[in-house]
Amino acid sequence: MTATLISPFRPGDRILVACGDRVAAETLARVFSTSGFTVRMAFDGVSALDKARAFFPSVAVLGLDLQYLDGFQLARALRTIPGCARMRILAMLSRDVGLLDRHRCFDYVLRAPVPSYGGRPMWVVDGDGLAVKPTIGG
Repeated sequence: MTATLISPFRPGDRILVACGDRVAAETLARVFSTSGFTVRMAFDGVSALDKARAFFPSVAVLGLDLQYLDGFQLARALRTIPGCARMRILAMLSRDVGLLDRHRCFDYVLRAPVPSYGGRPMWVVDGDGLAVKPTIGG
């Protein structure tokens, strides 16, 4: 059995970053922008929903700490927008927080970076959040 990395990001994606932590949202949006993606940001659930209706993102990265609509409520609402039902939705979490996703709102988990010694901190798509799937073969 080997592991195959399945990335939630594809060339040409339009990414919505919604997080109550402005610094985290702006940092992540900058990373996506410099990687060639088109990005929109929101800092609360209602404005994220409004931006999604106008922008039709193919990927949404959501913090759970949003005002007015939390990350779970926003994820469910995003899937009801015509043209967004197949959107890939990531929960943005710190390294030490688990996710109990009873309603299966999220497709992936994006872990916040840990400062590394001598290198750049990296955002990690968590294997427990469905980013790494085993495949049969060799």
